[in-house]
Amino acid sequence: MMDYSSQEPGERRGVHAHTLSEPHFRDFLSVVEDVDVMLEVKDKEVSALKAVKIAKEMGKLD
Repeated sequence: MMDYSSQEPGERRGVHAHTLSEPHFRDFLSVVEDVDVMLEVKDKEVSALKAVKIAKEMGKLD
C-alpha cells in the first residue's frame, strides 16, 4: 500500500493538491510495480475516477 499525493501549487509545503495531476500520476505509475495506491487529494471521487482511467490505459489495473 502506498499513498500518492502532489503538492498544491502556491501553498505551504505539504498541502495536498486539490485534484490529481494526470502527467505526474502517469510518471508515478510508470515506475511502480504491483502496488495498491491511496490518493491524497481534496476531490476524492473525481480524482479516483481519473486515476482508474489512467491505470487502465497504462495496463496497470487488474
